[in-house]
Amino acid sequence: MVQSKTASPAPLRQPMRRSAFKLRRLKLLQIRMRLAPAGWGLLGLIVVEFLLSVNFSNNLIFAMTFLLVSITLIGWYHSRTNLSRMIVSDWKSVPAFVGQKAQYSLSLTSKSDAARHGLHLWANGATSSAEFHLAAGEQTECKLYRPTTQRGILATTDAALCSSFPLGIFTGRMHTGSLPTCLVYPAPSGNQPLPDNTTGHNAHLKLESGTYTDMRRYSPGDSLSRISWQAFARFDELYTKEFDGGTGQPALWIRWDDVLVTGVEEKLSQLCRWLLDAHKKHCEYGLELPSQKISPAGEESHLRECLKALALYEHPEPKAC
Repeated sequence: MVQSKTASPAPLRQPMRRSAFKLRRLKLLQIRMRLAPAGWGLLGLIVVEFLLSVNFSNNLIFAMTFLLVSITLIGWYHSRTNLSRMIVSDWKSVPAFVGQKAQYSLSLTSKSDAARHGLHLWANGATSSAEFHLAAGEQTECKLYRPTTQRGILATTDAALCSSFPLGIFTGRMHTGSLPTCLVYPAPSGNQPLPDNTTGHNAHLKLESGTYTDMRRYSPGDSLSRISWQAFARFDELYTKEFDGGTGQPALWIRWDDVLVTGVEEKLSQLCRWLLDAHKKHCEYGLELPSQKISPAGEESHLRECLKALALYEHPEPKAC
């Protein structure tokens, strides 16, 4: 989590995006081995010892040289084995607000009979995870974090599972797929109070109240709890049950023109603040932007839709994976 002097909004509860749900087994050929800094030093020592043993015809130095070569080969084998027979899921991401760190998670499962040590995740531009260990057959979920500096779409980047165990001579890297795109919402800020722009229509009732009176055709924004599923099964159309009793509250409109600041990003930040405040008050609200209008509703999915519209304002839609 990002620690700052000002309180930051909590991440929204929503399903993490995933490019596929099926687990895939990584092949041995996907493991890439390279010398670590300590390995280059050991390689230089082996070359020097070999030249000395040849120059002086010293059997003891010959023995030491071949001993170091044997240790190097054994280290290479165990470093590669430490990453083999791993099963990983596809990366999942959660949208974040500007200033927060975008969170990515990955499920790892060891199919080996031996424990795995010194593992860590790496991705370009991301904070590397702390080293962790896996027991034989253990499954764990690991996380990576990427900083966000502007709203919109956080682009994909390659990620890998790395390890230098056991000797630190070689670093093994197993490609785990690319991190998916991630939505970055505007940072909620602004001092304007929530406006009182209400429509002439009452908001949809969240709970059934009173006595059942009639049914009407479903309208976007109607509560799912009021849909007559029996009528849907019979007529193959959605109908909403109507009850007498409460009348609901007028729906609130959050409009672009009501923001007094002039900058685009400042306007979006204020609108984001209003959306979160309206959702916290459990009232129905709609969003009106210069190029888009979203009808009033009150579910969390509606909040995500509105925040997505702010994040992608004057930005292209993300491509489907």
